[in-house]
Amino acid sequence: MAPNPSFGKGFRRLTKLKSLTFELCYLKYLNKSVFENFSSNINELNLTGCRLHLVHVENDILLPFPKLTKLNLEATCMHLKQALNILSPYEGKKFTLINFGGLSCPVFSNDMNPFALTITKDMMQYLRTICVEWLYLSDNGIVDFEEDSLLSYDRPECLEHMYFKGNRFAFSKGRQMDELQSFIQNSTNLKTLDYSYIPVRYEPSNNDLGRNIVLEKQQKESNLTYLDLPFGFSLIALLFQKNSSQKIETLLIDGHPHSTFIDQEELINNGKIKTLKWRDASLYIHMNPENKHYSSMIQPVFKKLKYLEHLDMSKNSLWFLPENLLQSMTYLSELRLSKNLFQLVPRQIMDLTNIKLLDFRQNLLTTLDKNTRTWADVMNQKQGLNILIVDNAFECKCDNLDFIEWINKTKVKLDSHSYKCTLANGSLINVQEAYEKWHDLFSHCESSTWLTVASTLLSTCFVTALLLLIFGKRWEISVFFYRKFRNIVKKKYCKSFEYDVFVSYGDDSGHWIKNYLIPKLEHEWKLKLCLKDRDFLPGCSYFDAEAESIEKSRHVIFLLTPSFKLSEDYLFAVERVKHEKRIRNIENIIVLAKDIALKDIPTELTYIWNYVSFIQWPDDTDDIDIMWQQLRLWICHDLI
Repeated sequence: MAPNPSFGKGFRRLTKLKSLTFELCYLKYLNKSVFENFSSNINELNLTGCRLHLVHVENDILLPFPKLTKLNLEATCMHLKQALNILSPYEGKKFTLINFGGLSCPVFSNDMNPFALTITKDMMQYLRTICVEWLYLSDNGIVDFEEDSLLSYDRPECLEHMYFKGNRFAFSKGRQMDELQSFIQNSTNLKTLDYSYIPVRYEPSNNDLGRNIVLEKQQKESNLTYLDLPFGFSLIALLFQKNSSQKIETLLIDGHPHSTFIDQEELINNGKIKTLKWRDASLYIHMNPENKHYSSMIQPVFKKLKYLEHLDMSKNSLWFLPENLLQSMTYLSELRLSKNLFQLVPRQIMDLTNIKLLDFRQNLLTTLDKNTRTWADVMNQKQGLNILIVDNAFECKCDNLDFIEWINKTKVKLDSHSYKCTLANGSLINVQEAYEKWHDLFSHCESSTWLTVASTLLSTCFVTALLLLIFGKRWEISVFFYRKFRNIVKKKYCKSFEYDVFVSYGDDSGHWIKNYLIPKLEHEWKLKLCLKDRDFLPGCSYFDAEAESIEKSRHVIFLLTPSFKLSEDYLFAVERVKHEKRIRNIENIIVLAKDIALKDIPTELTYIWNYVSFIQWPDDTDDIDIMWQQLRLWICHDLI
């Protein structure tokens, strides 16, 4: 198709021609005489990918094709306004397909044909009369639509598949919302509504925050089977009438971190969703058991997906799956978890009995453990299994030789047999090459195995001889240790401690210490506490007083709260406690975390973690007595 094409009279001899296709052409002008020499029996015209020029089109170019039922102009830069006008010969006709996707190319935007387009009633005057099954209006820069235009059709019952993706108009409230509800209600045979990838270019005002977009289906019966609504900025809820019969089988909600996107009771209970794609949605936040919304949002949604066959949760920074998350999915045959942070294949996947495809590409797997490999072989023998694991952190080391051998011998369908892996010296190699050079690369592994066996036998003999010797001299040894420990205990308890417990805390802990810690430890347990706000004398150096108090205390409690890191002296207190622990002046270091998660504990405390007794103070009042008993056991054992 040349820039200004002309097809001569010889084309009239193609009398049986039904379909006409031009792809990736150089078209620039389409006048009404271009197709006049083609057969009037043509029912399909494809003119796609002509993007070199802005195509100038006359309105009557399709007059030679009165029997046309399929018109595909996808990705040809002729602007949507021109494309809608060339439908004038087909008022009231029936079409199987009209594809006007990607016609308003932004590179050719001008005042007459702007890329940012508002659909008017006049633009839709021909399309609205046509009975069309598949309608594509995607990627056309549509920012808004006038009343009785984009969603108004004389025969909406004809529509089965409709695509709006990649435009910029929003269904928020008012007239647009009313027209959408009316359109869905009248489109009784609609199976697919694709309103995905809406690139909103502005931040919502404060008044708009928290407002929901609601799509409400009023009729009892619905033929909608495919719903694609990813990457919306607003929180969206899908509401369906109770006790209605829904047929949604495919649901795409990529980019939505809010599980309230799904009205759990109606959409999932009444529908039988077979495919769910929930990618790039930061699901690691909601899947974390410490998240308070986890139990009430994520888990109930997955529990009700009983008919799910295909699940895709790629690109969500997941490193684990909550327990029993997939338990109800007995029909699941395809699970995609690529572009996450998994270091091991979760155990619960091995409970899936119908799985046929497992996708763990671009994770952090160093191997597939023995249980996973055994399960994979069984599944492949039963029904065939595909495993995709390219671009992981595989290791070609002595303790991973079984995995290397399995890769090269298994009958499971893998996406490669040449995965990259890291040798013990840090260099990269592929698994196929490692297997071929097995003797050269891993001969030392057998030597180290025999060395381990020999060392184990020698150690066993030595331990056995030592035990026999100890048994023979047991009474002499007992008397020796009794005397030694008696002297140590005597020296230990001759040391004088001024305080039983030194408490290091932040500014937000005063109320809790005054009303709970002091009554329990001092009044009830008769212990003496050292508190900076009460026991440090004025006029003295604060840090000198703190160092002296820690030295004179038998135990130390770090009371971790949100403001603990903000206190000026907590680093000094940690360093001083480390010093006293090294010289064995402190018996117990207790970290009591209150209103703070384990992951938020200051890193400075992790350096003494081996010497710390940790208590996570519970929110549930039923568990508080247990925590008090645990604390008393650690700091009052010699008194008891």
